[in-house]
Amino acid sequence: MRWPLLVVIGWMYMSCGQNGQQQSQKTVDTISETTVARITEEALVVPGESVGPIRLGQADSALLAQLGEPDYSDAAMGKAVLAWYMSNDSPGYPLSVFTARNMGNDETARIRQIRITSPYYTTSEGLCANSSLKQISAQYHTEQVDTYEKDGQHYAIHDTKQGIAFEVDPNDSCIAIIVYAPGAGPQSYLPLRGFESN
Repeated sequence: MRWPLLVVIGWMYMSCGQNGQQQSQKTVDTISETTVARITEEALVVPGESVGPIRLGQADSALLAQLGEPDYSDAAMGKAVLAWYMSNDSPGYPLSVFTARNMGNDETARIRQIRITSPYYTTSEGLCANSSLKQISAQYHTEQVDTYEKDGQHYAIHDTKQGIAFEVDPNDSCIAIIVYAPGAGPQSYLPLRGFESN
C-alpha cells in the first residue's frame, strides 16, 4: 500500500513543480516585456546613434546648453572628455562624452562617444548597466577588445562592432554602456572613465 501512495505523491509533487516552473517563466517573460515596453525616448540607447537625447555628431555646445557645465572635463589636442552626474540619477551614475574637433575643417567639437553607467538608460532589447554578460551575449555577438584594472579588480570591454560596447566587471555584470559611431570602435584618445578615480 505504501508503494502506490508514494508514487502518487511523487507524481503530484512533480506536476506542481513543473507548473510552478512554467508559471515562474511566464512571470519572468512578462516582467521582461513590461520593462522593454516602458523604455521612453528619453532613456533609449540606440547603438551607433544616441543615448536618450544625446546624439553622436551633436555639437558640444548643444550638450552644454542641455546639461550645463560638466562636473569634470579634460582636454588635449582638440579632443575632450566631459562628465556629468545626471540630475535624474544618484551621484554614483556619471554620464561622460568624448568630443573631437576636425581641426582645419570643422572647429566645432562634436560628440564621438557616449558612456553611461546608469541602469535608467536601456536598449530596445532591455539591456542596461546591471545586465549580465550572459544577457548581453543573448542579444549581441561581442568580442573582448580591452581590459583595465581598478582597485585591484580586472574589468573588460566587450565590443559588438555595431556602435555599442559594454564594460563588464569581474562578476560579468555590465557597469557601463559605450555608444560610438559604427566602424570607430569604443577606444578614445582620452579615457571616458578617467575622472572616476579622482
